[in-house]
Amino acid sequence: MKKTIATKADTNIEDGPWVERLALLIDEFRKINPDITANQMLVLLHIGHKPGITQRELAEAVQVKDGTISRICALMSERGHQGRDGLNVVSIEPVPGDFRSKGQRLVGNGRRLYASIRKLMTDTST
Repeated sequence: MKKTIATKADTNIEDGPWVERLALLIDEFRKINPDITANQMLVLLHIGHKPGITQRELAEAVQVKDGTISRICALMSERGHQGRDGLNVVSIEPVPGDFRSKGQRLVGNGRRLYASIRKLMTDTST
């Protein structure tokens, strides 16, 4: 496969600020797990946006299967998944009146991460 090298003519100076901001966002997520996936990032953002969101709602929002969301939520909670330690950034709680549903909320470092991401996204001084 032929490797393409970007030249100065291929770059767009206007792209610089948003590329830098995106890199900062990814670095923030990597503080909780250097190997964090895009789906895990999306799940964390949706939980921060809608505390108490159910796993079914998360599956629809992220467009993945229920089982995948269940594994992601377990990994992001204190429980962990398949021998991997949990990240302890999400708590999984029963939903009152619906014994089958579980609601997700950010805790500890998850809350701090969401606040940091929100600040990076809304700060207009950069």
